[in-house]
Amino acid sequence: MSPHTRTLVAVTLAGALILSATGCTAAPGSKTSPALIPHVHDVAFDLDGALLVGAHTGVYLVDLTTDEVSLVGKTTFDAMGLTVQGDTILASGHPDPANQDHTFTPPNVGLVRYSDAGWEQVSLAGVTDFHMLAATPAAPEILLGLPSDRPVLAESTDAGQTWADLAPLTARDISIDTARADIVTATTPDGLMVSRDGGTTFSPVPNAPALLVITADPTVEEGIIGVDTDGTIWTGATTPGAVWETAGHATGTASAIAVSWEGIVAIADEGGVRTTSDAGNTWRVVIRTEPTS
Repeated sequence: MSPHTRTLVAVTLAGALILSATGCTAAPGSKTSPALIPHVHDVAFDLDGALLVGAHTGVYLVDLTTDEVSLVGKTTFDAMGLTVQGDTILASGHPDPANQDHTFTPPNVGLVRYSDAGWEQVSLAGVTDFHMLAATPAAPEILLGLPSDRPVLAESTDAGQTWADLAPLTARDISIDTARADIVTATTPDGLMVSRDGGTTFSPVPNAPALLVITADPTVEEGIIGVDTDGTIWTGATTPGAVWETAGHATGTASAIAVSWEGIVAIADEGGVRTTSDAGNTWRVVIRTEPTS
């Protein structure tokens, strides 16, 4: 993974994205069956546009050109929170009891980083399990996390080396705007909330749907794409007067959604992980997930 210049798509996803799990169309030319992996917790895109999938058995990289799926670092662990910071992958979760790699300290691995050198421990080894992590290219040293053991928003200002509890927050998901690091969005029991001071204080987003999982949409000013508890997909923004529009349905409950700089959308739900590169005209299943008992 290496940094490269990105060009934002001219046509925004808002109003153009049509998500329908029940009507997914396989991409032409698909030659192999999608890989089967256990439960997916999170999805993200790296700087080269490859899809990262955080699952119960590790972080997987999906090459969307070849459909090849590989286990990042050839290391198994329960990858919960997942994000990309520059040319590295950041993750949290729990170690695999069968994996003797001491980088992943029980019972909670804290924050671990993957680069060309492999997986390495960054901070909070054995202490913290972040169920959600968020980063932004607007401020590479800033990281936000939702620890599983307390209802707070945690912040690191030194790329994850040290952490402090920023503010009380009960949230399922968080995102940081790709252009402005001070704009943080969270899905809470009280609805979609936005902070304009880096996550210190939050206020409701007017007229926004009650979303469960979200992602910052880099193709729209303060753009957000999310899925509500009923599986309805919404596109909108945190700007004043933004219009929210429905855009289809997921299969069951969605666990994560992500958008690349090139406008590729990935969603993880009870039907697996699927992507679209043409604003929803066609969909491709890239990961099948094992049914939950």
